[in-house]
Amino acid sequence: MPAQGGDPDNRRVAIPDHRLAFARLIQRELDLSAYFDAADRLLARYVPFEASCWLSLDPETLLPTSHFSREYGVGDMLTLVKNEYLEDDFNKFAGLARSARPVGILSRSARGDLTRSHRHATFLTEQGFGDGDELRAALRDGDVPWGAIAIHRRRGMFVDAEAELVADLSGVLAHGVRRSIVRSAIAGDRSRESVGTVLLRADDSIEAATPPARRWLGELFDSTGSTSAAPLTVVSVAQQARRVASGVSDELATARLPSRSGGWLRLDASVLEGEDRVVVTISSGVEPGLADLIARAHGLSTREREVTSLTLQGLSTREMAASLGVSPYTVQDHLKSIFDKVGVRSRRELAAQLFVVDVVPRIAGAAAEPIASDPAGREARTLSAAG
Repeated sequence: MPAQGGDPDNRRVAIPDHRLAFARLIQRELDLSAYFDAADRLLARYVPFEASCWLSLDPETLLPTSHFSREYGVGDMLTLVKNEYLEDDFNKFAGLARSARPVGILSRSARGDLTRSHRHATFLTEQGFGDGDELRAALRDGDVPWGAIAIHRRRGMFVDAEAELVADLSGVLAHGVRRSIVRSAIAGDRSRESVGTVLLRADDSIEAATPPARRWLGELFDSTGSTSAAPLTVVSVAQQARRVASGVSDELATARLPSRSGGWLRLDASVLEGEDRVVVTISSGVEPGLADLIARAHGLSTREREVTSLTLQGLSTREMAASLGVSPYTVQDHLKSIFDKVGVRSRRELAAQLFVVDVVPRIAGAAAEPIASDPAGREARTLSAAG
């Protein structure tokens, strides 16, 4: 908020300390695991808690693409993902991601009666949080959800001021998540590797997995990953497939996930006919899905992402107009808006910005400089400088 009192020597916008701290964290250019770890420790300084769960989300399907937890084990996370997708409860991540206020305090949502929450009455109570509370938040960059968090206290309730602080951090936390996963997008090319297949039992444990699938599972950013149990990210896609099979949802049971060694993975799930078992295939994520995900990181609209994809394919303005069923003037207007959001001046610069400059850090570890003025990058550098 602007400085008060008319002090001529203090004309800068006062940026809250918590936003400055997380803006500086973004500039460290950490990978997903390291970013979640650092963000978790930093958030605990402002909003104390004893346990946490951090997720990155596929903006298209809202399914988890990576996971970090300091307190919970594999079985715990599988219980929570079943609650998220298969049980009625308060403050589901998908609901928060679409809410005007992307933060929810469980005790407030349950109107003071925590026994109304199946998650609290069973899992959280069993974990020793029966006298405590839960705060959840979707991490949105603009209107695009890139992640979610859940933090828990063993004793005492969260208050509105803490929820407002987390809500205020939603955008900068989302910016950090998407910077980390976009950076990994072109770090490696795994497109020629084999597709892997995993067969899950009704309880979501792994019944069988092909050798390529075992290798892919080791590439996930998921602290629940192991050779004997399915990681949270895999189970989430499987649960979505069950929802589709039962007629509860028509959303795709698919997700794009960043790979530890670079590039992207794609997970697709389907329920075996007449059975409770689910088949999950794991393959290398390739364009245009990758281009679309990177474009989303810059806040482009659906139509702007379509224009961006066609631009990267080398189509002319007239060819794009014909493909989209609009006039060439409309295409030019979309291109101007895209250039402004990404911070470039030409189609050639757009391609470079999306696939090279915006995802490759300098050798020294600092953020890559944009070709032209990048509004998102400029904000982060301004926050850092103001501190």
